[in-house]
Amino acid sequence: MRRRGVVCVVAGAVAIGLIGGDGGVVGHAKAWADGTPVVWSDAEMPELPLDGYEFDGADAKARDRMESATQLLTQRCMIRHGFADFPRDPKFPGMAITYTAAMVAVSTGPVGPYDPGKARRWGYGWDPEKKLRLPEPAGRRMTTEESAVYYGDRGSERSGCSGEVYGRIERGVRDTERMWTYVSRRDDAVRKQTDRDPRMRRAYKAWADCVVDKGFKRYADPVQAFGDEAWGRGQDGNTTRKERELGTAVADIACKRAHNTAGVWWSVARRLQRRELALHRQEFTAVRADRDRLLANVRAVLETA
Repeated sequence: MRRRGVVCVVAGAVAIGLIGGDGGVVGHAKAWADGTPVVWSDAEMPELPLDGYEFDGADAKARDRMESATQLLTQRCMIRHGFADFPRDPKFPGMAITYTAAMVAVSTGPVGPYDPGKARRWGYGWDPEKKLRLPEPAGRRMTTEESAVYYGDRGSERSGCSGEVYGRIERGVRDTERMWTYVSRRDDAVRKQTDRDPRMRRAYKAWADCVVDKGFKRYADPVQAFGDEAWGRGQDGNTTRKERELGTAVADIACKRAHNTAGVWWSVARRLQRRELALHRQEFTAVRADRDRLLANVRAVLETA
């Protein structure tokens, strides 16, 4: 990774970068002396303790397999009700004809974007010509008659073939709402604690001072810089990408790298998540047990495919 005009100096830490012939920083060490990882990209962000309790935290394909199992069971249910040619992956009534959208989702991560190349060109936005191809169901559109059987009683969430299928997939799960929401709610709470932590506040201040030193506005943290209304986001969420925005975005990332803002965020978040797990060990264990029951049900269904 080549950087221009970025000097990384961290007292008491492993050196972050080597200075190239043009004055740019090339490469960086993996961790500070105290174990804080050096994070310059999303890919370098290590896992956190709560990740292992998320539904797909330890298995990136878990949701895909669950979707495959529910489609398989739903098709079988609809066939039993006389719809012999019901597709595995139907389009639903009322779905849009086009599946192309102009808006591109931008993930800011815990401390905003990291890519300096994109920042120089697109600031806090993206290429306006880039289109997002939304996933399109492979099967034909569901008929009105099929929809009535699929959903059953519209006044109940768990009726029709859809309700039958979820009853099968969630068999043995003790608390479905807790399984789907508990970890994310606790993670949100810990993230708020992370931002208030004294070490994190010092890290944000060092980052903010750095951005100001480069001639740009002071922000409380990188996420505030990302969301500045001055960038003039339109209805699609994209920015105007004017000179001030581009310069701020580049300075933002350079300062995050110089002060390892993302690495400090991870270190603080890990400490607070470990405390969260210790305080609520029974609840987290129950959530993971329910998740494992559901995934076992999914595996059993797919084995019959």
